[in-house]
Amino acid sequence: MRKNYVSFSTLLKSVLIVTSPALVVLAVYVFFGMLVLSQAMYACGLVFLATGALIYPFLSNLSTLTHYVNEIAQDKRVAPPALSFLGSAGELSEALNRLQAGWDVKKKQMETIITEREILVDTLPDILIMVNDDKKVVRTNRAARAIFGQNLAGKALDDVIPNRYLLNAISSVIQDLKGREIEFRIEDPMVRDFLAIIERFPVPTAGGISTVITMNDITELKSVEQMRADFVANASHELRTPLASIKGFVETLMGPAKDDPEAREEFLAIMLEQADRMQQLIGDLLSLSKIEMNVHAVPTEPLDFAAVVRKEADTFVRMAAEKNQRLVVTIHDNLPQVKGEANELAQVVHNLISNAIKYGFADSDVTVSAKITTELPQDLNMRNLSRVVALSVRDQGEGIAKQHLPRLMERFYRVDSARTRQVGGTGLGLAIVKGIIQRHRGAITVDSVVGEGTNFTVYLPIYEA
Repeated sequence: MRKNYVSFSTLLKSVLIVTSPALVVLAVYVFFGMLVLSQAMYACGLVFLATGALIYPFLSNLSTLTHYVNEIAQDKRVAPPALSFLGSAGELSEALNRLQAGWDVKKKQMETIITEREILVDTLPDILIMVNDDKKVVRTNRAARAIFGQNLAGKALDDVIPNRYLLNAISSVIQDLKGREIEFRIEDPMVRDFLAIIERFPVPTAGGISTVITMNDITELKSVEQMRADFVANASHELRTPLASIKGFVETLMGPAKDDPEAREEFLAIMLEQADRMQQLIGDLLSLSKIEMNVHAVPTEPLDFAAVVRKEADTFVRMAAEKNQRLVVTIHDNLPQVKGEANELAQVVHNLISNAIKYGFADSDVTVSAKITTELPQDLNMRNLSRVVALSVRDQGEGIAKQHLPRLMERFYRVDSARTRQVGGTGLGLAIVKGIIQRHRGAITVDSVVGEGTNFTVYLPIYEA
């Protein structure tokens, strides 16, 4: 704490105020002849000097105290002053020490609260964007910066989120002081859907924040809703078609073809085929549902994957022979065990070989190979692995155009609906394969060249004892 000095003018004014009663008394004595003027002047000088000597330390202490209070008011950390005169009167120094200690405690508490709120806001999963009345960004949290970029403060909101519907809603909230909840979509750099809750502060904060926008990314939710709607529509369609066919044949058999043995035999065969198709569809739906229910239960037991591949391949020898195809199976010697569930991985191998035979040309090769590989695909499940077991199933067929590859494993997605029905597919086989591989924390890729064929590769983590 610096020492404060008292200016001469301040000291003079204070001395005059304090000595004014004594000066009045001396003047009265001189007026009535009770005191000689020279004596009165001498007395006045002594009073001035004595009063100044007594008052100066107090004035200096008051100046020091004033400076100390100003420093505290400016939130500066300063040591309490040593008040030799004022301190002795009423223990003012001790009171100042207690003031400083209490101020420090309150300040630390406030800093802790602010820090906790900063951390809370910054770690919220919801996107928070705070703007002023000019719709310029004042503050954001980490979730907002992760999507819309860093250094957003000071930018116009329409430069950060170019969506007119959102901007109009914010303008409405600023004017009406009533919160709103809206859904909106942005197209760039990628399509995203958001649910935004917009709230207005009754009075803008000292930092200029007047409106807070809380946003939830509902892109995946919207996608799931659309997938669910598509799934119901597709499943209904797939069931409705054979049911309509069966119903039509039953009506025909009960009517015009009632006494026609040839028609009855033909129609019953078609009805059986359609019933088998519905049974296969229902079985695939149940399999897919079971896989999705267990998607978080990752298999951890060891499995002899080589034996699974050989067993499934053996079941397709006759089916391949019917198309004069050659089923070539190559399995790496001493193939390590994988972490997996036997029935599910058998279903993966079964579906892939079945598709390869169905969609491969007659008089061609279907190649099945299993080996260890260190060439891993760009997949989250592969990021901590150095080597895996890879199963490759390649056909020599028409191939698949590139535009179809991203959606190939969606439920009921078909490159050629007519051909899929002709070979007996339900449109769920690859969706089942993808679900099983995801549950096993593996990966699957597909490469295809139109006119040459398609190759599916499954990557599975190796079992480590």
